[in-house]
Amino acid sequence: MKAFINPEKCIGCGACIAECPAQAIIMLPGWRSEVQAVKCSGCGHCVEICHKKAPVLCGGEIMLDHG
Repeated sequence: MKAFINPEKCIGCGACIAECPAQAIIMLPGWRSEVQAVKCSGCGHCVEICHKKAPVLCGGEIMLDHG
């Protein structure tokens, strides 16, 4: 599984970036986070920390969010 950040929900607070142990999340221009899939370990820390529910874990047909 890999994380994906919904750009419509992300407010650019950077909490997911600080929480990611794989350093797989970057900040894009316009203050939106993006997951670099090749670095993502699928640990779910970003999903747990985000109060806007922007990140989700997806793999195949599975999508998990914390809402």
